[in-house]
Amino acid sequence: MGTLNTTTVDTANSIGQAVPELWNLKLYYEAQRLMFWAKFEGAEGSGMPVIRKDELEKDAGDVIHINTVRQLTGTGKTGSDTLEGSEEQVSMAQTDVQVEWLRHAVAITKRSRKRINFDFFNTAVRLLGQWLADKHDDAIFTAFNTATTAIFGGDATSTATLDSSDTLGTTELDKLKTYLDDNLAMPLRVDGDGNNYFGIVINPYQAYTLRQDSTWKEAQRDSNLRGDTNPLFSGSMGVYNGMIVFVNKGVTVTASKAKAVGFGGESIFRGYGMMPMFQAQDHDYNFENGIGIESIYGETLNDDVNTNFALLETYSANPNA
Repeated sequence: MGTLNTTTVDTANSIGQAVPELWNLKLYYEAQRLMFWAKFEGAEGSGMPVIRKDELEKDAGDVIHINTVRQLTGTGKTGSDTLEGSEEQVSMAQTDVQVEWLRHAVAITKRSRKRINFDFFNTAVRLLGQWLADKHDDAIFTAFNTATTAIFGGDATSTATLDSSDTLGTTELDKLKTYLDDNLAMPLRVDGDGNNYFGIVINPYQAYTLRQDSTWKEAQRDSNLRGDTNPLFSGSMGVYNGMIVFVNKGVTVTASKAKAVGFGGESIFRGYGMMPMFQAQDHDYNFENGIGIESIYGETLNDDVNTNFALLETYSANPNA
């Protein structure tokens, strides 16, 4: 049996015992609290951007089936025209999500435990929770990034033709909103608001250029939401033309170009085969202790006929470079 890697994380308390379920819940809630996409999750039929389904008996490599309902597109009947015989069929779709393991761990020796002055268990929960949240977020951003870019900034028509004049501004937000509307994307509805919204996630460099846009400045000064407590608005940069704008580093920059993610309801699906849980391991007569986390999950884009998401690619240089 090999030794544990005890060189990367220090701890304070011995963990050579069974980890209570309480710590599994604490890890899960810590990861959920830190994860960007968590507030957009909802069950089948909720219309939330991330449709989540937990089938906790699944093993790695298994498939979780998630059902969705397409929006109605029929014209209906007016006046005294006969409706019977013109009913629209409710159109269902099913998406398969393959789930896989994700694992990580930290470890320490008894000698190190005597040298440190913080609670290892609480520190491990925080560190592993942040790591897990980042990995879950990265997986969703990576999935979105596999889609074909729908809209380019400025007058660009491809990634190759993007230049320093093709940055993110309100014109690009308008183009994205029009694209989602034209493709019958499922809007996000806010209780008690009466308006329909779409979301967009941009990176900090794109946020910098958007803030220079005079139309954006005016819109935020005159009509931006103030004090709204709905989770859909939580942490947003602002709202423009029904687009709720969020900033996150998960929108990566490659060669000064970035793909912002525009989304509506049921844009991506996530399945859990096993919720995050702790595992403890001892070695060398409890001289070395390790604590790990493991989870089984997966995600896939909604590739249905109705496009509920779109990528908006713009020039996105570091303003401090």
